Amino acid sequence: MTTGIIGKPIKHSLSPILHEFWMKEHKIESAYNIYEIDKDNIAFFLKTLKKKNINGLNVTIPYKSEVIKFLDHVEKNALDLGAVNTIKVGDDNKLYGYNTDVYGFMEHLNISAPSWKKKKGCITIIGAGGASRAVIWSFLKENKMNIKLFNRSKDRGLKLIDDMKKLFPASNIVLCSDMSEALHNCSLLVNCTSLGMSGQPKLDINLDQMNNNSIVYDIIYSPLNTELLHKAKELNFTTIDGLGMLINQAVPAFEMWHNTKVTVSDALRQSALHHLERKA
Repeated sequence: MTTGIIGKPIKHSLSPILHEFWMKEHKIESAYNIYEIDKDNIAFFLKTLKKKNINGLNVTIPYKSEVIKFLDHVEKNALDLGAVNTIKVGDDNKLYGYNTDVYGFMEHLNISAPSWKKKKGCITIIGAGGASRAVIWSFLKENKMNIKLFNRSKDRGLKLIDDMKKLFPASNIVLCSDMSEALHNCSLLVNCTSLGMSGQPKLDINLDQMNNNSIVYDIIYSPLNTELLHKAKELNFTTIDGLGMLINQAVPAFEMWHNTKVTVSDALRQSALHHLERKA
């Protein structure tokens, strides 16, 4: 049985590095393949997974929402978020959809900054796309209801807030009109945009307005040390890069496909880093 990942474009994916590392570590004879599929071919591809001997798939941009209508069962987390990033072919040949992004984000935050829940001050999120949706949902699930959101598109920001309000009526998410307002009294900042990524414009932001001893989490992992994290380090803030989120979200997927417990080791992280450096 094989596993893999679908999306388009997808050649940049680090997922094969992670899954192949664990397969080798646990002596599992399998393969993890990349499937760059056109949107029109998704339905047929998913229908023929069993015939192709594929028992699990990761799903990446731009198909995390698109695949839902072709699945037999979708867990509540994934339905809430409108995004599936992991598919398992059940023993009954039915397709089961999950979202492990929320686990990956929160697990890495808990590992990297275990005292984050005790921080006084607000949580600020930059961006209102799919990643932001998963991150905000993660915080609300942890009963962190007071969140500031900054996004260039006001309508998109308000739509995200409205969606979260329906899921968590007690939530208090404020859309800020400028970055200064968003960062005032902030102790935990998460960048959920592509700003600062290789080939993208920089994220122009002044972190001086944040509280002392704050935490800055950038979900970007290429480059690993973004300008945002560099600025945060200069202020002696706790910094968290996006590679850990990516690695941790792969854990539950691997475990459900192979029925094998895995750990996020330094050797795995170094393997992923080596691959990133080769591509840079």
